[in-house]
Amino acid sequence: MIFSKEETILAYTVEKCPKCNKLNRRDFSEGDILFMSSSDCSFCDGITVIEKIYGEIFQK
Repeated sequence: MIFSKEETILAYTVEKCPKCNKLNRRDFSEGDILFMSSSDCSFCDGITVIEKIYGEIFQK
């Protein structure tokens, strides 16, 4: 795949709570690792786990 100078890849992290199964997408942070415990769930008292890290192409 060839990218032009007007294209930027934005990285995202998807967190999932194993207790209530809610998903949350946020900006990727350096140090994110798949299947790592991430943060407290905002819907229940569970702890989210990083389920997916991906990028989307943004055209300027």
